[in-house]
Amino acid sequence: MGKAKGRWTEELIEVLWAYKCTSQTTTQETPYNLTYGTEAMITVVVVEPTIRRQMFDLNLNEESLEVNLDLVSEFRDKSRIREAACKI
Repeated sequence: MGKAKGRWTEELIEVLWAYKCTSQTTTQETPYNLTYGTEAMITVVVVEPTIRRQMFDLNLNEESLEVNLDLVSEFRDKSRIREAACKI
């Protein structure tokens, strides 16, 4: 951040995104995943489509997101247990 000087606000967004998408040692999960119940997928310019994008099915994706939202409270509970175990 020292080199950025007046551009710190632009750099801060990238730092916060990196933090939200990095697994934490206590919970073994990303803050983004604990909040939204799914992993973040960054957008990039793609020249060659990946197998993930070729096999993408919008209906199946929506169903998967609904299932993830249904299970997010259990997912958070497991993370809380892991976090408490690390503090012992």
